[in-house]
Amino acid sequence: SLLAAVLAIANKKLFVWEDPRIDEVESMLPGANCGACGCAGCRAFAEKAVHGQIAPGKCTVSTPEGVISIASFLGVN
Repeated sequence: SLLAAVLAIANKKLFVWEDPRIDEVESMLPGANCGACGCAGCRAFAEKAVHGQIAPGKCTVSTPEGVISIASFLGVN
């Protein structure tokens, strides 16, 4: 029970919130993890796209429709 209390406290202290839009954008990407965009993979690309650090069009493997879907979802042009 002491261990459970320690784990519960650690869970609250170490919790890292992640924007749920990252999962959504990642699911819209082709999943090639090719690195052609300059990111380490599709997950890294999704993180940067959600934070406005990279344009959706930088994914050169995605279809034009896929890029438009991501841009529309994120509200960017």
